[in-house]
This record gives sequence, C-alpha cells and structure tokens, in this order.
Amino acid sequence: GGLFESQELLEGPDGNLVLGKREIGTNKVGMVAWLVKMKTPEYPEGREVVFIANDVTVQSGSFGVPEDELFFKASKYAREHKLPRVYIACNSGARIGLVDDLKPKFNIKFIDEASPSKGFEYLYLTDEVYKSLPEGSVNVRQVPEGWAITDIIGTDEGIGVENLQGSGKIAGETSRAYDEIFTLSYVTGRSVGIGAYLVRLGQRIIQMKQGPMLLTGYGALNKLLGREVYNSQDQLGGPQVMFP
Repeated sequence: GGLFESQELLEGPDGNLVLGKREIGTNKVGMVAWLVKMKTPEYPEGREVVFIANDVTVQSGSFGVPEDELFFKASKYAREHKLPRVYIACNSGARIGLVDDLKPKFNIKFIDEASPSKGFEYLYLTDEVYKSLPEGSVNVRQVPEGWAITDIIGTDEGIGVENLQGSGKIAGETSRAYDEIFTLSYVTGRSVGIGAYLVRLGQRIIQMKQGPMLLTGYGALNKLLGREVYNSQDQLGGPQVMFP
C-alpha cells in the first residue's frame, strides 16, 4: 500500500460501524470518521489512527443526536482497538433550534397593555390558530383569549434538549478516551460549546490562528453585559488567550 490509506467509518443498518468508502460530500450527518493507516519513520510498516471530524457544511457543523452518536461510536472504536484518536474540530456547538412556523402565530398577554415594559403573563394562540396546528406540536392551557402556550414541542426532531444529552454522552466518552488512549485535537476553525469542551478534554490541542475555542460568542456576551466589551471571538478563545 501507499504512505497514507483511509477507510471511512460508516454506520451500518444495525447501527454498528463498518469500514467503507463513499462519494465525498454525500454524508447527511455533520460528523465524519475514518480509520487511517499511515507509514512514518517511526512506523515504516504503518500505524492505524482514528480520525473524527466535524463537517461544517452540514448545519454549520452543529452537534445533533446523529452527530453525537457517530462521534461516540468512532471514539469507542478507537478505545476498543487501542488506537490514537484525532479529532478535527470546526463547529458551532450543540444544535438548538426554534420552531419558526409558530413565531408569527402567537400573541402576547401583557400585564399592562399600556406599558409592555412591565412584562407579560403568557403567550397565547387563538382558538382558530391552535386548531390549525399539528397535533402535539404545542402544550396549552385554556385562557379567556384562547390557549396559553405552556410548552413548544414542534414537529422536527433533533432541535431540542436531546442534543444537550448527547453532548454529555460524548464528553464522557472523551474523558474515557483520555484515560485509555492518546487523544489529539486539531482546531481548524471556531469550536463552540461542547466543541470547545471536547478539545479541552483531550490530551493535546493544536489550535490554528483562526480557530477560537469558546463557550459563548462575543455577540451574546455583549448583549448580556449591556455594552460592547468584546469585538471578536479571538478575545475570548483565540490562540493568544489559550497560549499567551
């Protein structure tokens, strides 16, 4: 064989990983993994390594349940076969979505209609709008105006807190990998939230200059602080912060 050979780690029909190849860019999940064999001066006969990478072209590289599952299985594969694990990180953190279809349909019951700054009692739907929504997409209670929203469920899977559960699962897996095998992370672009946790939970990090590691973006922090304190992600987690 050559100096560098690779086979993709794909999920089979039973959910277990199998080795294979597919056309580049045909993946529907924003996480990919390979079993790579490299010949180096130290290992002229070749050494196997597991590579795991975010695909930033799929929903900005965010972590949903399918991405968490592939990461988990590929990392577990590396542990079980006692192989080094390299994680190539470029992502936007856990995938938390909004039910956009509902936004223009609900109304606000203010405590004082003349003074909205005093806050609101609840968000509500008219009877007509509520009956037009897919069953189970919202939980409600009856109010004089119609139906007050208590929970927004939506109809799309994988945009809620289940992604945070998956984040905890792969953080735990990375901690186990830290103890059992060699773990290296290569931060090629921004790595946010669980993405930043994962790289830090490994043993070694290579961080590119354009690869800030952060838990929350500078725009959100400025809004929280009420003034422009930060003007870039690099101020929060750029190379000069992580390695002064």
